[in-house]
Amino acid sequence: MIKPLSQLIVGIMICATVLGQNAKHSYYEAIQQGAKNPIQSSQFKKIEEDALKDFTRPESYDLLAITFGNTTERVWAVIYGEVYCNLSPDADRRMQLGTLVFQWYEKAFVREGNQMTVTLSENAVVNPRANQPPFESNFEISLLLGSVATKGAFNPLSIKTLADTRRQQLAMWNQKKLPKTELIRWQEAIATAGHFEDYNYWLFENARPEEFNNWKAEHQSQYNAWLDWQSKHKFNIKKPDFQRIYLIGRN
Repeated sequence: MIKPLSQLIVGIMICATVLGQNAKHSYYEAIQQGAKNPIQSSQFKKIEEDALKDFTRPESYDLLAITFGNTTERVWAVIYGEVYCNLSPDADRRMQLGTLVFQWYEKAFVREGNQMTVTLSENAVVNPRANQPPFESNFEISLLLGSVATKGAFNPLSIKTLADTRRQQLAMWNQKKLPKTELIRWQEAIATAGHFEDYNYWLFENARPEEFNNWKAEHQSQYNAWLDWQSKHKFNIKKPDFQRIYLIGRN
């Protein structure tokens, strides 16, 4: 069971860290509380700013994903990691980062009895002038509702369960008419083409190699069709509207 959506939103908003536009360093310090190897706020800020300038380069998102993966805001780690996997021609690194993204998701899901929680953000930036929760909270809420609609194992997490949950999350995002980003539009294009499950197995194959190999053996033609579609449809970023500082700057 989960709480009503309105209560979830209120709860997340109360827990969010409210930061003004002139308190960016406080944000970087807050999200690294308890981190084993925190970096200087100025260095963290520069990583984000450099990525915003070079938003078409996969290397930008590799660094962002790893950096945010060491914080309370792993919501950005899973987003940037997925972006990297879609941009990079380096298959080995793509599988490595895909595995990390899968692990960040797995740690986020906690089921205790009939209660399911999803924790990918503890310090969402709230704009007092905004008329809806911040992006981080919307992502968490839609992922949580997606997990409730999915029947599968979360601990340990399977690719199948995560794929189904992410499909439900995407449907929830559209149903609530939440702001779309380049990554969400890319996921929609994949889903419309009928390859969303194949895409998730491709994305997380190295995280669960046995599951991937068993699935692929039974879906070889389907997987080949996905690879063929992918070769003809490239993920091109026209604007970095999924980046945190891009979103904050336009709230």
